[in-house]
Amino acid sequence: MNNYEIVMGLEVHIELATRRKIFCRCKNTFAEAANTNVCPVCLGLPGALPVLNPEALSCAVRMGLALQGEINRNSRFDRKNYFYPDNATAYQITQFYEPILKGGQVEVQTENGETKVIRIHEMHMEDDAGKLTHDPEMQVSLVDFNRKGVPLLEIVTEPDFRNADEVIAFLEKIRMFALYLGISDGKLHEGSMRADVNLSLRKEGEETLGVRTEMKNLNSFASIRHAIAYEAERQAQVLNAGGRIRFETRRFDETSGTTKVMRTKEEVMDYRYFPEPDLLPVHLPEEYIRKMEEQMPEFPQAKGARYRREFGLTEEEAQILTRHPATASLFEETLQLWQAGKAGGPNTSDGNEGCSEGTEMKRRAKAVAARMCGDLMYLCREKKADPGQWKITPEALAELMQMQEAGAITAKTARDIFARMFDKNIEPMVYVNENHLLITKDEGALEAAVDAVLKTQEKSVSDYLSGKEKAAGHLLGCVMKETNGQADPAQARQLLLKKLAERKAGETT
Repeated sequence: MNNYEIVMGLEVHIELATRRKIFCRCKNTFAEAANTNVCPVCLGLPGALPVLNPEALSCAVRMGLALQGEINRNSRFDRKNYFYPDNATAYQITQFYEPILKGGQVEVQTENGETKVIRIHEMHMEDDAGKLTHDPEMQVSLVDFNRKGVPLLEIVTEPDFRNADEVIAFLEKIRMFALYLGISDGKLHEGSMRADVNLSLRKEGEETLGVRTEMKNLNSFASIRHAIAYEAERQAQVLNAGGRIRFETRRFDETSGTTKVMRTKEEVMDYRYFPEPDLLPVHLPEEYIRKMEEQMPEFPQAKGARYRREFGLTEEEAQILTRHPATASLFEETLQLWQAGKAGGPNTSDGNEGCSEGTEMKRRAKAVAARMCGDLMYLCREKKADPGQWKITPEALAELMQMQEAGAITAKTARDIFARMFDKNIEPMVYVNENHLLITKDEGALEAAVDAVLKTQEKSVSDYLSGKEKAAGHLLGCVMKETNGQADPAQARQLLLKKLAERKAGETT
């Protein structure tokens, strides 16, 4: 980079998961048939008047509280005038003069492990445009207005980013806020969260900002990283050749890995902002703000610290469980049901008389955490599923954990059932009974199974008697297979070793 410093600011757009659009009663749903969720308001037909959706307003205020900014008690909407084919009104309703939030900050972890504060310039509410689909074969462009009027939050940062790692860490934090607040699913690949990166270069040690370019609507962390790397190198080459950077909007081409000019960048005067005449200013009483504060969730940092303190979980376990609200919810509700004795399955109290309530809770919390951090995360990766895209319920998981703790099923059976629960609504006790998976306590049947294995597995028996103790593991596996996995592993192992010891004693006498 020849001693250039990268300077970046972000404009992050978050589509709100409200039931209705921001200024009309049309449904706010994704991937429906084109132009089915439209009305005179979002189509900009003459005489149609917008009305602010209060659900979108509450989402904005709670995000503003998460960003630690100043909630504007008196905000208002403005018209941003421009025409694109997917914008039927020829203007966007946004907040230019008095946004819902001013200031704020977000802490991110830098690549060297230090904490860096990213300053928020403002956050405003606005409506989204429609969507264009270009068909190169038919040489036509199609427009879908379903997305027109979907409520958006735009978070504008100060130019505090110096590398792609900081940008991605910030976006992950914003996405986490959106998920925990329940205001958006934050899916970049579906466009419900999009980032515009404003990037410029300046010589190291200089204070004056260089001319920036804006890279629009980057929809994956990989694209963001590649776009930043390419654009920084492109600008450095232009400057080193004595050229000048143009103030322009560029798009990132994922196929070629390059940025390409879309248009020269508009100035504020090009949009001809003026107060929206069809919407009243928004006044937020203190009582409303207090109500929104009461609805704020416990975010991962505080939640993870509580998990470590109350349940004795490791830092890694706490981070995995709190990464997504669906995972944290499944963990907490499962543990609560199990601890309250509301899970189905065999009663386990007789085996834990010596345990204090706190000790038992920590033991069970570790067991649930192990199941989720291990098997659940593996299944999510294997099936390429997002957290929450499973059929597992807290009631079913608590029942499964209780059955394993009571010794009613083996660890392998529990793991197999858990894998089935991921995709199907399964009641563990019903499934175990229907498939005859309960551990048998019949000593006579177990002894017969051990004798049968010792008779058919003569080589492994000989290996064990000659000092190869690992052969006992194979023999135990055969016993479990002989009993269709219904033997108590500890009981089977004890009996197997006893009979092997007897066989060895008989050979030495």
